[in-house]
Amino acid sequence: MKSWVSKLYNIWELTRNSLFYVPVIISFCFIAGIIAVFLFELHYTELVHKIHYLYAGSIEDAKSILQTALSAMITMTTLVISITMVVLSLSASQLGPRLINTFMSSRVTQIYIGFFFGSIALCLTLLILLHDNSTFDKTPRLSISASFTITFINLFILLGYVNHVARSGIADTTINRVSCEIQQSLERLCTTDDLNDNKANQALKPADFESNGRALYSSHNGYIQNIQYPTLLTLAQDTGLVIQLDCMAGDYLFKGQQVGIVYPANKITPEIELALFACIDVGENRTGAQDIEYSVRHLVEIAIRALSPGINDDFTAITVLDKLSGLLAQLMDSKLPSHIYHDESGQLKLVAKSSHKPEIFFRALSKIRDAGKQNPGILMQLIFVLGELKNSSYPNKEYDAINLQIAYIRQHITEFFAESEEQKALEKMLSKYGLKS
Repeated sequence: MKSWVSKLYNIWELTRNSLFYVPVIISFCFIAGIIAVFLFELHYTELVHKIHYLYAGSIEDAKSILQTALSAMITMTTLVISITMVVLSLSASQLGPRLINTFMSSRVTQIYIGFFFGSIALCLTLLILLHDNSTFDKTPRLSISASFTITFINLFILLGYVNHVARSGIADTTINRVSCEIQQSLERLCTTDDLNDNKANQALKPADFESNGRALYSSHNGYIQNIQYPTLLTLAQDTGLVIQLDCMAGDYLFKGQQVGIVYPANKITPEIELALFACIDVGENRTGAQDIEYSVRHLVEIAIRALSPGINDDFTAITVLDKLSGLLAQLMDSKLPSHIYHDESGQLKLVAKSSHKPEIFFRALSKIRDAGKQNPGILMQLIFVLGELKNSSYPNKEYDAINLQIAYIRQHITEFFAESEEQKALEKMLSKYGLKS
């Protein structure tokens, strides 16, 4: 992925979770639309007045109705915001506060809220236009009728929004939405980078790399959101350097932490060091621009909260495991970028920390397994997921990660279900999938 594309996507990730941008854009569109209709009516007044089913009252009556409609729209929008805050509060308490971004990033939610704010802006704009009677000779029937129609439609939009919010509050809806985000991330990130030379995919660093290299240290605190690998590669080629990054997207940096090593040390200048750090975007929050585990963590958090004593919802946790099984199968059949880059002559120029499938696999299942280690139903579902993954037809199976999870499950069975019917059932399930040692 090119540097500017990656950087733009990171900016998009930061802005799409906001309820601000889409409603503002829609409001400006409504304002522009009513002004366009008003100007059209000024130029084609006679043509408009031939349409008999349009508003036929006086301007003063129209102003009075518009003021009432504006007041009603403000009240309706206040109700919408209140409903939204209630849903966000429930989502934060039951599914986790990080899932608020998932709700706010819903384009449908943003469009609904934008329509209400846009209707207020439309009514207010038309009231301002009608205030000066000298700009038109006859009542602007089309503009007034359009505003009345939009206000009437808002009644049904409110019903649609309530239905949308009610569905959004269901755990399964959130799980499906997060699963789609993970799937899109895998499709976007799990590809072979065209900058990576497959013929020389080993990081053969110079013999004196450690002794003649210079360590670089972070001057900021925050999460790495995006690393511009193509720009780093170009910088290394132009300056004759070999760059090693000990961090990747999703890692947290603190001031003074070692970011990497640059070789040779005598070629490094303050300008080069600034250019290198400019390729690493650091912010207050993690984003999914290059971080594969970003949305996986959200899905795992739903399962952990569902298994907490205060909620104790096994079915939600099982739904998460069902979704994770498909996503992990897709991950096993994908190729993660290695971030090892060479120049045209095959010399190593850039090597960076990369994600590994076993680590992602382990982090995705370990916390859920630990939270449900005393729950035979959760362990049964984990055995089912691990068994299906191990016996699947995907060629790139991560057997080590699967076997490690199975070993932990055997330990939980011995520790919590010794000499019980649950132990017999769980061991039978292990034997069914050939997972018993």
